[in-house]
Amino acid sequence: KYEFRATARILLPFHAGLLLISCAANLGVRLIDRGAGLTAVGAMLVVLFFLAIMAMGTVTLVLLVYRFYRNLLSDEGYLTFSLPAGIHAQLWCKLIASAVWIIAAFLVIVLSIVIVTSPVDLTGAVLSDMALMFERFSAAYGIGALELIYFALELLLLMLLAAMGGCLTFYASMSLGFGFSEHKLLYSVLIFFGIGIATQFIFAGVTLALGIGLANMPGFIPDFGAVLHVRSVLQLGHVFMLGWCAYNAVYCAALYAVTAAALKRRLNLP
Repeated sequence: KYEFRATARILLPFHAGLLLISCAANLGVRLIDRGAGLTAVGAMLVVLFFLAIMAMGTVTLVLLVYRFYRNLLSDEGYLTFSLPAGIHAQLWCKLIASAVWIIAAFLVIVLSIVIVTSPVDLTGAVLSDMALMFERFSAAYGIGALELIYFALELLLLMLLAAMGGCLTFYASMSLGFGFSEHKLLYSVLIFFGIGIATQFIFAGVTLALGIGLANMPGFIPDFGAVLHVRSVLQLGHVFMLGWCAYNAVYCAALYAVTAAALKRRLNLP
């Protein structure tokens, strides 16, 4: 509760500001579309909108990382961990709040883009075409809305795990880097890039092994040169989505364990 209160004081005004700027950019798009004498003003409003998106993403990331550093890694950390809450409670507090704010920022950005593109009806056209495509696909192959719900739930789970994984990457890097007596920030940055490089190699290896395993399963991979087996394609899509979710869950668990162990060792807590 207190973590959400502390971060909301800064992030909610940025969210509201982005929505207000998107309304101004909506006006700018209308001016550009009408070709009036205020085209330059409209272009400036649109540029301001894109700068606001970049600013909100940067502020969100910097604030979440700074909150973790200030509350847990600076001298304030000793005061923080003197509260009647252990390392895991403190870490989950930061992790849950950060993941929620990252997802909230993504949703606000999507909403702002919808607001800006509404004068040219771009969003409505895209949604209409997608609905028509799904309707024809469903009528041709008998795929109902249940499959779409499954994919939506898997995508939401993947977004949540990806947000938590991104937060934990920063947390683990900083927890390990600030364990050194000197050049703490430099070591944190090096560890961050090291984790990123190692993750890419592991992900490539897992993807290659999964692809080889699926290719060796008779009848699982559809023959795209012949008749399109829609059920097999959907099954393959579910496998990859759930596999990616499982990979991110393992990644989050590993970084969480590293972060918790580094915090406990550095603070010398019982």
